Formats: sequence, structure tokens, C-alpha cells
Amino acid sequence: MRMTVVGCAGSAPGPDSAASSYLVEKDGYRLLLDLGAGAAGPLQRYASAEDIGAVILSHAHSDHWSDVTQLSYYRSKAVRDGSDCGPLRIFGPANMNEVLTTNPVDFTATITQAGDLDLGPLRARLAQVQHGDPECWATRIDDALCYPADTEPCAAIEELADGCGVLLAEASGFDADGPMRGHLTAGDAGRLAAKAGSKLLILTHLRAWQDHLRLLDEAAQLAGCPVVLANPGLRVAL
Repeated sequence: MRMTVVGCAGSAPGPDSAASSYLVEKDGYRLLLDLGAGAAGPLQRYASAEDIGAVILSHAHSDHWSDVTQLSYYRSKAVRDGSDCGPLRIFGPANMNEVLTTNPVDFTATITQAGDLDLGPLRARLAQVQHGDPECWATRIDDALCYPADTEPCAAIEELADGCGVLLAEASGFDADGPMRGHLTAGDAGRLAAKAGSKLLILTHLRAWQDHLRLLDEAAQLAGCPVVLANPGLRVAL
């Protein structure tokens, strides 16, 4: 199994990266965790649109879902050329169906619920986390990867991350700025990794206007494990 960072920019695409999107592959099955603004283009470096088995969308902020429209377009082109890939299989929050039906997306949607979800050879465990008004879901893949999406520190993400090998966590600010509503600081990400016993912390949701090396330093002082910055094309064996 491996994870590829397709995009890691937070809140909006940056000059060097699309917004959040992560490709998980095992035994030929391909799962996307989020597909934010600008991510459908670089995704084609790593997987064909028609080969995506499912997409788990954490919440309905555009930096986490909006390029589903573009992925659907690529898949419709593949169908016209003879592929039988069919509608895109999407798992997302309760309001995602309403969001998608206002856009040209050929999809089948399943409202996310807490608990386990079998997707090909992967087992995803889902938990609702705290991101303010939008319903937001974190995902754990087997015992290998935990993706908190956007959340402030909460019991749900601590429980989901516990014992997971790789923590792919946002670093949306600094401890010095005070507690963030709906987001993790770099320090929060480091503390979560330490409490979970993670073997690797990957910092993502990196906002273009922030000092990423400073984020890395803050998390590394607290994580108790190696810490790296996400970047497009980063691949990690899980």
C-alpha cells in the first residue's frame, strides 16, 4: 500500500501545489481522500480518471472537493472513448449530495457514517471531527494512515489516530497564534502524533502565505517521531 500527495495547499491552491488531495493505492485499487481545487490535473500523473475506485470527501469546502467536477469530466470522456468506468463513487457528508447536484458531476453518493467502510482491499474507518459549521469527517485506512482533514483538537481524532503508523495532519497555524477554531496548529499536529504513537507525521494543508519551515520546526519539537512537509508527488509506503 502507498499514499501519494496530489495536492497539499490549504484553503486555496498555492503557487506550487493544488489544494488537498491524497491518493491511496493497494493491490491495484485507488482511493482518493479529498479532491480540492486544482487537483484533478496533477492527479493524472499518478492515476487515470477511470481507475479511481472511490473518493472520500471530508467536507464541503472547495479546497477539499471542488475538482470532483473535473474528475467527473475526465471520466465522461473516457466513457465516450469506450471505458465502462461508470459514475464516480463518492462518500461524503450529508450536504455533499446537494453540493454535487448543482454541478455537472456523474456520481453515486453515499452519506458518510461513523464506523468501518470496506473499499476494495482497503478498510476505511470514519469519524466526525470538529471543523465548525460544516460537517467534516476524518479517515483512517487500516492501521497505516490517518487523515484528520480539517479539525480542531478533539476526542474523536485522538481516538481515530491512536496507534496509526502515518499521520497526515494539517498544520494551519502556530501555537503562538492561540487555539484555532476548526483547525490544528503545527503544535497540535505534533502533540497528536505523539499521543497516537505515530511513526511518521506528514504536515499538510500548507497555506501559501505561511512559513512552512517554521511549521515543521514547531511540530518536530513535539511529535516524538520524524516529521516532514507534504509536497506534490511525495509518495510514502504504508
